[in-house]
Amino acid sequence: MMRSLITLPVMGLALSGCSLIFPEDSREGVEAQDTCINRIGPTLTYQEFQQLQNASGQWVPTYTYDVTKLDLAAIQALSVPGSDETAGTRLMQQNNSTNAAVQRFLEMEVTERGAFFLGREPSLYRVRGKAQPASDILASGCERQKADMRLIAVSWVKQAPRPKLDSSDTDADQGTSTSQTDT
Repeated sequence: MMRSLITLPVMGLALSGCSLIFPEDSREGVEAQDTCINRIGPTLTYQEFQQLQNASGQWVPTYTYDVTKLDLAAIQALSVPGSDETAGTRLMQQNNSTNAAVQRFLEMEVTERGAFFLGREPSLYRVRGKAQPASDILASGCERQKADMRLIAVSWVKQAPRPKLDSSDTDADQGTSTSQTDT
């Protein structure tokens, strides 16, 4: 009887200690948009935060997500025709070091189709977003998250002004004018 009285509290302490030794991974599950904004906001510098609050015009964001916890089907759902699925593999072959390859991946330009760095830890997905007001950038990046992926970085550049079209740009042979579309 005495042995069971001692064993039960010890087992209870051991089980409660599991969460300290093996904490729940914060990248798993669905994250609310407000939680995402509150998590990513403090990673910005004061100047970046001020720019998001006060900048005018249209800005083009680039979002970086940790997709380590996504399963293959979810990663394939992020892939679009023409996406750069081999970017991370190429960088690993060039650098022979995960840290250097990840750093180069975080610095590379990406398109709206996105690029992947698929490794054991971390696996990353970078994608350029659509031009938008600076104040919408964080909310938009958090909104793009799916279950088991987390926004870990965001950067943005001012959208370049489009050149004004003039009547000399008209193609007289086909009767059409040259124009640019948003990319």
